[in-house]
Amino acid sequence: MRTAHFTDPAARERYRALYAAAVATLPPAIARDVETTHGTVRVLTCEGAPSGEPLVLLPGAGAPGVSWASSVPSLLGLGTVHLVDPLGGPGASRQDVPIRDLADQARWLRALLDGLDLASFHLVGTSMGGRIAFELARRAPAGLRTLSLLEPANTFDRIPLATVASSVGAIPGAPGWLRRRFLDRLGDGGAAGDDPVLRLVDAGMSGFASAVPHPPRPSDADLRAVTVPTLVLLGGRSTMLDAGRARERAALLPRGTVEVWPDASHALPGEFPERVAERIARLTAGPVPS
Repeated sequence: MRTAHFTDPAARERYRALYAAAVATLPPAIARDVETTHGTVRVLTCEGAPSGEPLVLLPGAGAPGVSWASSVPSLLGLGTVHLVDPLGGPGASRQDVPIRDLADQARWLRALLDGLDLASFHLVGTSMGGRIAFELARRAPAGLRTLSLLEPANTFDRIPLATVASSVGAIPGAPGWLRRRFLDRLGDGGAAGDDPVLRLVDAGMSGFASAVPHPPRPSDADLRAVTVPTLVLLGGRSTMLDAGRARERAALLPRGTVEVWPDASHALPGEFPERVAERIARLTAGPVPS
C-alpha cells in the first residue's frame, strides 16, 4: 500500500503558499508536529478560554485543519482549539506508514491525543472527519468528554450515488470545472470566490494524491457501543446523506442528541459557525460522562 504525497514539487510549493495564507486568517495559532504510529501530524493550536476543556477538530476528506477557520472564533469561548491535519490527506502532516483501515485511523489519532497530553477533551468532526472521530470514540475513548459529529460521512447513512459519481472531480489532475462542480455540490455554491481556505482545498484536490481507504458504515452494534454524550447535526439539504435516514440510525446512540437543520447543506459548520458553537457549548456544559 502507498502513502499520501503531492503529485509533483510545483504542486507542493503552491500548496504550501496557500496553506500559509489560509493559516493567516486564524486567530493567533501555534503549529506543532506530533509523532504518531503512522507519521507526523501537524496541529494548529489556538488558545481559548482557560476555564474550558480543549476541543480537537477534525476536517473532512481533502481538507486540512485550517478549513475550520470560520468556526474557530466562536469556539474559543469554550476552550483551546486544536486543528488537526489528518494523515493521508493534504496539509502539513507527513504520512510514513500506509493506513489500511479504520483501526489504523483510530491508532494514529489516539497517538496524537496522547502526544498532545490531553487528559480530557471534546472531539468534533465534520464529514469524513466525523467518521474518524466516531471510530476513536468506539475504539479508544480515554479522556473523551463529548463527541460532536457534523454531517458525518458514511456513518449513519450511505453516501448517495450522485455524490460518489461527482467525486471524480476530486481526483488529482481532474479539470478545474469538474473539481469546482464537486465542491459546489458539497457546499451549496461555496466553491465560488477567492476565499483562502477554499483556494487551499481546491489546490489539495488538484495536486495531492490521498492514501486512505474508504471506510465502511458502522454496524448497529457499533453505534450502540459509543456511550459518551454525542451531538449529531445533519443538514436538511445535504448531498452527503439523507437526513431522515441518518436521524433514524443515529437514534441508536445511547447518549445521542440528533438534530436536522433544514436550511443547512453538507457545509453546515461553515454556514452556521455561531449556531454550531452554541450547540457544542450546550453539549460540553453537560455532566461528566460516567
